[in-house]
Amino acid sequence: MISVSNISYYIGGRALYENASMFVKPDDKIGLIGLNGTGKSTLLKIINGEYSLDQGTISMGKECTIGFLNQDLLSYQTDDVILTVAMEAFKEAVDTQRQIEKILHDLEHNYNDKLVEKLTKLQEKFEQLDGYTMQSKAEEVLEGIGFSTADLHRPLKEFSGGWRMRVMLAKLLLEKPSLLMLDEPTNHLDLPSIEWVENYLRNYPGAVMVVSHDRQFLNNVIKKTVEVTNQQLVTYEGNYSFYLKEKEMREQIQQNAYENQQQKIRQTERFIERFRAKSSKARQVQSRVKALERMDMVDEVINDTAAINFKFSFN
Repeated sequence: MISVSNISYYIGGRALYENASMFVKPDDKIGLIGLNGTGKSTLLKIINGEYSLDQGTISMGKECTIGFLNQDLLSYQTDDVILTVAMEAFKEAVDTQRQIEKILHDLEHNYNDKLVEKLTKLQEKFEQLDGYTMQSKAEEVLEGIGFSTADLHRPLKEFSGGWRMRVMLAKLLLEKPSLLMLDEPTNHLDLPSIEWVENYLRNYPGAVMVVSHDRQFLNNVIKKTVEVTNQQLVTYEGNYSFYLKEKEMREQIQQNAYENQQQKIRQTERFIERFRAKSSKARQVQSRVKALERMDMVDEVINDTAAINFKFSFN
């Protein structure tokens, strides 16, 4: 559905991503993880088209739509009640409803067959768009993430930033984009609301990509983990707990391969050094020199969570 191919992105000369790749399938539930500053939120903005790549491509199908919940939405304010804001997710149905209401008003003063015919077509369209259920759907989602029935008719501007973010989340869930990208969605939710969102996302018909520090939330929602590490995107086919075990196993295999290769290199270098001056061993020495040159080097495992320690001396 969405292909992230060999992307590179630099900030002030520092590589945030370098030839990194990943793929999002239509029903993927992905947790995007990594240390702070590695570029998780930046990747979401790249996919959303807000940032331009230095190299590489982001490609997606023509019918693919993206919904993006991020902390920038905290600043959004309006006099509209939150039910109206959430129902903006059904833009075409809402527009059709307004047209129907206008025609009904016109018919009170000027009844004619053309208006009746137009009204009939609009009502058929409204039904096809599930317009008669959109309000109940919006109410269900808003109440699911913690709003009371009375709250639904209060203006958005009366709520704090965290509660406004819940309204934006509700609107995105109702829009049902092909890919739903959520940046720390649980930051402003209480436990019952988190559990409701978990259940909703598990059954979400499209793809979901989540950035979250809530490990339990990730375990309950995602089926694939993508780690941002060393300017790369490394995919693990499982939830967060699976990722921890799989990463440990991968790193152990890599470290063993690295140490075995280093031992082989040292043995080869000792042979070359020992017999370099002997003409009878010249062919063997040359063969080993070429073998070293052709060797695909295995990288040592680097613990990217290691702390940096400073020691200051005062004289």
